[in-house]
Amino acid sequence: MNKLQFKTFTWPSNPAVFREQWERNPQYTRDDTGNDVFIGMSLAGCTITGEGSFQGATAYSDFLTLRALFLDGSPGTLSHPVWGDIYCYFTGLELTQEPREDYVAYRFTFRRAQSNGVIPKI
Repeated sequence: MNKLQFKTFTWPSNPAVFREQWERNPQYTRDDTGNDVFIGMSLAGCTITGEGSFQGATAYSDFLTLRALFLDGSPGTLSHPVWGDIYCYFTGLELTQEPREDYVAYRFTFRRAQSNGVIPKI
């Protein structure tokens, strides 16, 4: 595989930008006197973003296919040609300019999920 894929959709050409952003958040517990006590940092999650364009005769229909996967709302596997498989939810899709039949510029966002489909609470 040398192209980005989510569920049944394979990008005709890989997005120009692909990022993974990992975050940690402080975790606290309450002691017997009611004070919050820092206990460490937990993994808050991973957000995957990217941007690119669809070009050619199928550009707009490719975007509509991707939008249908976004609207579906269920988690799936995002397969990156170098970084491998990421189980995630498709959480954002944005047109970055007026689409044309032969050119559609877009941005996307995915949120990594656990294998049971749960996203850790931030």
